[in-house]
Amino acid sequence: MSALRCLATLNSRVAAAIVAPAGRRVSFNFSLNRTTTRRTFANTGTPLQKAATAATTSPSAARPETSRSKSVRRLDEATSPKISDACYDATESRVVIRLTEDDEHRRYEFPAVWLRDNCRCERCFHPGSTSRVLDWERFDVEAVRVAQVLVTNDGQSVEVRWNDELHRSSVYDVKWLLRRSFEQQDTADYLQQWYRPRPVVWGADGFREILKEFRFEEVLQDDAVLRQWIEALIAYGVVMIKDAPLTENECRRLADRVGFIRKTHYGEEFIVKAKEGTSNVAYLSTPLQMHTDLPYYDYKPGCNLLHCLVQSTNVVGGENLIADGFYVAEYLRQHHPDEFRLLSETLVDWSDLGSDEGGAFHSIYRAPVICIGRDGRLERINHSVPQRDSRFSVPIDRVEPWYRAMKRFVTVLHREAVSFKTAPGDILTFSNVRMVHGRNGYTDTAGNTRHIVGAYLDWDEIYSKLRVLKAAASAASAGNEKHT
Repeated sequence: MSALRCLATLNSRVAAAIVAPAGRRVSFNFSLNRTTTRRTFANTGTPLQKAATAATTSPSAARPETSRSKSVRRLDEATSPKISDACYDATESRVVIRLTEDDEHRRYEFPAVWLRDNCRCERCFHPGSTSRVLDWERFDVEAVRVAQVLVTNDGQSVEVRWNDELHRSSVYDVKWLLRRSFEQQDTADYLQQWYRPRPVVWGADGFREILKEFRFEEVLQDDAVLRQWIEALIAYGVVMIKDAPLTENECRRLADRVGFIRKTHYGEEFIVKAKEGTSNVAYLSTPLQMHTDLPYYDYKPGCNLLHCLVQSTNVVGGENLIADGFYVAEYLRQHHPDEFRLLSETLVDWSDLGSDEGGAFHSIYRAPVICIGRDGRLERINHSVPQRDSRFSVPIDRVEPWYRAMKRFVTVLHREAVSFKTAPGDILTFSNVRMVHGRNGYTDTAGNTRHIVGAYLDWDEIYSKLRVLKAAASAASAGNEKHT
């Protein structure tokens, strides 16, 4: 393991740990031993989005557990909590269960209408597909009434009897209920562990700390290493994979390990090298401005895989440039809120016109530079000077203020960019919805070429694979617990 695997803890209760802005672009050498300074500032997106000081540990490390979260996380082990009492609160229309474990007493509430909607009997639920089959045409939300609540199976389940001629009762396992607890902390734990863990954003001075390296064959052969790579990619947005074979199909093998390659109009795998008559500026040896790929796609590829087969031998030239776009956005949100608002609210026209592997194409999409989700979290960065259309479909008085805000964004972006040169066998993996990347120009001659193979993955497949790996690890842990 490289010394570069010094990581910051991903705290599930906060948006991000933020590394202090740097004063200049950092030329990064992987063997460079560099002292970094770090600080945090608040993320003002939502009440949960507060800054936290990062610790140097695995991104999957959890924060100190509360007594409640300890109980929930033990649900996969051989022992389980026991229901000591259950009743129906008619005023709130909720079923209340009380648990006793390790001399601690806990109370959980579950809405009656939610319980009825999630009945696990064969008429309402199909276990083979883990799918609800309750007939909602006949489901009367207002008519859901609880007649009686009983603790059954020696405290391991609760039976709810309904005032319903068509359906008399439903039985719920205590573990199933607690995994779906409506308690705020339990909900936050679930979203952090199983939905989408919050990113840890970083500036240039933090790059050496966050960059993690993995060996290609280990990622392909070892599920634990595959999971670590995915978790680091989610947390920090960029990870290096080393020692891949020098053939053109290794990105596909890596993508197949997760799910499958995302095809675009540039094909599945694409070759990045100097080409005459190209339809894309990436295929030139001139400097490639910092950008995100394919901003003109509504659902753009989520993750880039760039495999270096041949690197330019120029002493200076051919270096990758990369910066954390989420860091830049949070910096603007904190220090320049008016400009942040302009960049997150103004719809920009993005387009691409030409022909390639998929034939002729003419793509158009409108979206802000900074895209924010409904929960206030950053979702996507769009930035590409070549693919920003000359049409700007906004009120005319918004044009100049947007340009000034965009200038600020680009200035901070380049201040926080790092540069480094990948070596043959390196696969640079990074988030295309978060990282902004580019390349320094280089001299392309018969004796000095640069040959990169690229491919894309979708975040849906990456998150899905992580959940599969986590579930398998939990099942294995539970099995080992039963045999000890």
